[in-house]
Amino acid sequence: MAARSLLEVPLKGDERMAPSGLFPKSTWMLTSIAVMVAALYLAKGVLVFLTLAVLLSFLLTPGCDWLERRRLGRIPAVLVTTFVGFAVLGVVVWTAVVQMSALAPKMPVYQANIQAKLQSVNHYFIAALGKVTRTAEDIRQNLPQEEQAEAPQGTQERPYSVRILLPPASPLQVLGGTFGTLVEGLGSAAVVVILVVFFLMRREDLRDRFIHLMGKGHVTLTTPMLEDAAKRVSRFLSMLFFVNVTFGVAVCLGLYLIGVPNAILWGILAATLRFVPYIGSWIAAAAPIGLAMAISTGWQAPILTFGLFAVLEVFCGNILEPLLYGKGTGVSPVAVVVAAIFWTWLWGYAGLLLATPLTVCLLVIGKHVPQLSFLDILLGNEPVFEPTRRVYQRLLAGDQEEATELVDDDLENKPLVEVYDTLLIPALALAETDWHRGEVDDGRHKFILESLKEMIAERAEGRQQTQAKEGIEDGISPRPRILCLPARDEADEIAAMMLAQLLTTGESLVQSLSFTSTAAELVDLVERRKPDVVCISATPPAAMLHARYMRKRVRAQFPEVPVVVGLWNLEGDLSKAKRRVGGDTMTHIVATLAEAQGQVNLLIQPLLRRSGAPIEAE
Repeated sequence: MAARSLLEVPLKGDERMAPSGLFPKSTWMLTSIAVMVAALYLAKGVLVFLTLAVLLSFLLTPGCDWLERRRLGRIPAVLVTTFVGFAVLGVVVWTAVVQMSALAPKMPVYQANIQAKLQSVNHYFIAALGKVTRTAEDIRQNLPQEEQAEAPQGTQERPYSVRILLPPASPLQVLGGTFGTLVEGLGSAAVVVILVVFFLMRREDLRDRFIHLMGKGHVTLTTPMLEDAAKRVSRFLSMLFFVNVTFGVAVCLGLYLIGVPNAILWGILAATLRFVPYIGSWIAAAAPIGLAMAISTGWQAPILTFGLFAVLEVFCGNILEPLLYGKGTGVSPVAVVVAAIFWTWLWGYAGLLLATPLTVCLLVIGKHVPQLSFLDILLGNEPVFEPTRRVYQRLLAGDQEEATELVDDDLENKPLVEVYDTLLIPALALAETDWHRGEVDDGRHKFILESLKEMIAERAEGRQQTQAKEGIEDGISPRPRILCLPARDEADEIAAMMLAQLLTTGESLVQSLSFTSTAAELVDLVERRKPDVVCISATPPAAMLHARYMRKRVRAQFPEVPVVVGLWNLEGDLSKAKRRVGGDTMTHIVATLAEAQGQVNLLIQPLLRRSGAPIEAE
């Protein structure tokens, strides 16, 4: 006993030390995240320009590559691409400034129309509110005198108003404020231009350094991953830029035809704000809709403007973007919204505009860089569980309804046998394996089995199992008789139910027996029913052991009856499994329901020809 207690002391000490060992790791992770977020926030003055330069570099890289393939040197190609790109951007910005300058003096003229529109809209509500107010006042006046609240007693003195007069700004201050903002904007643009030029010139060197940093010892794997990631990011940014420009041009033309002034300004604004996910287009629509109300005496122009934005947004979001992006960008809508909030909190309006491109870039990098795969899980819209795991996870959580919906969705594109083989049989095998390991309690295990039984019963497809049972028991039917036996427990019975349902096609009589009978009782049932084929169903984790025992009992008493042994969800060589289970030429080992169905159909073909029953073509 003393030796035993001495041996137990280190184990208990290890158990006590395990949580303490995990605590510093989680603390270190949270601290790293907090430091990273703080660094992003404090260094936003630099990182915003750096991020914008990186995104513009990805956008301009295809142009540089195209010029270099035309035998233009690296430096001329970079300079030409950068000059053209930023020249177009400068022209767009200058046009927007000119349009805003032309619009500003006209705003007071539109004020009367806007007020008239608002008054006509609110007239009914104001009238209704006035009626309610008068009714309340009448009720208050009819109250007894003592219930009326006394009016506050004021003084006859008139209040004094205080105004603070600031000295007029000097010409030097006005000049400094005006040109200071201009110089700051030009300086920021110059920093971005310089960064883009250097990124484009040194893009191979930067790529190699990143590969060396992320792919230590795995350069052959990391290189194609990053090459593909760079191409995907560049293509996405190009497509996003094209879609937004198309949206802006269409808005400009539509507003010009409607008659809204400064249509070019609203087109530029729409193309820019559409980088903001989901709400950017409607933010851009607010100003032209308000202006359409101001310039018209009726409601036709505002309604047409609203319809223009609605139609274009539906077209771009549901037709143009899926056509260009394929099935989509792969970003979860929730991740887009959360990323927009996060980057806006960190970097303000610049972060809001950069949120969607940054999120897609991080997702693509997470798909291709193993060290950053958590980004793919957090930001992607693909299921984190494969279908089999999802069904099992929903059953494990007690959500039979969602598990049934997953099976129904899969049945829309796959036959029943494939759904059973790829969804329900693996889910059943996972449940049995976890239950035998003690990871699933008896109550939850029972719920999973009962849920699977209900799913199978719902998909009986009107097959007359009761008639088949009567024909087998009476032994009078000329059709082939097939018995499906569970090797040991309830899980084996559920798999046998699936096989029996698949084999019940009308040309044979099929019955699935219960696991509650002992092996001797099952053999006696086989003797009474006199089947032409016996199918033994066995599920993991002890499928081979139980199948071997049941096969021996059946073969000892019925050496001439063909036996099909289903080792469901088997991973490995079937020939090795057959040696372990044992057998002869009359024993057939299969691993899927589809293989079992095909093998049984082969075995009963001669019987069908002798009985004259119709034979279904496979």
